[in-house]
Amino acid sequence: MRFAGRESWQVSHGTNQTVNTALFLRDTLALSVDTVPELPGLDPSVPVFVPPGVDRAGAAEEWLGWWADVLDHARTEVPSAAAPIDPAGPSLAVRPALRAAVIALRDAAAEYERVHANRTPGALPIGEVVRGVENRIGRYVKPFRLVITVVSVQGLVWERMTESHVIASERFLGDPARCAPALRAVVESLA
Repeated sequence: MRFAGRESWQVSHGTNQTVNTALFLRDTLALSVDTVPELPGLDPSVPVFVPPGVDRAGAAEEWLGWWADVLDHARTEVPSAAAPIDPAGPSLAVRPALRAAVIALRDAAAEYERVHANRTPGALPIGEVVRGVENRIGRYVKPFRLVITVVSVQGLVWERMTESHVIASERFLGDPARCAPALRAVVESLA
């Protein structure tokens, strides 16, 4: 949100195709990887399928580095032209097993995204939370930018990845009793 005459704050929240694709590959290939943050399986879940020519063990070895690229991409204000899911991009150029998996599962990931991951999260009480923090501290909050990446996973997830990036599950965001206090804590730290 921006106000004329002074710098203000900005909060964006929504799903991210790159993040969704990475989680789809993780679950479809049943990769044994520890995500940071720890994220449960997709909701709804996907069947395990390893396409011919995909090196599942190689993809698992390459996945964590790729996941870091995916998260960096998700939190950037103006994403670069080459997303980490672009088979011709630099992120997959150094990860041949994942590149093959992305190519083999691209259509299935797009279909999953089309059918399931385009659910819009409910309205977050962002303005209300910011005004409450401003009332409590007796001044306007400092200008800040916060990105909340919404993931369609099972369970309740609210994980602060950096000072200005949070990963949250749809279920967590749909629960005002959990969401508002968690959002307030982040805004207070940025205020």
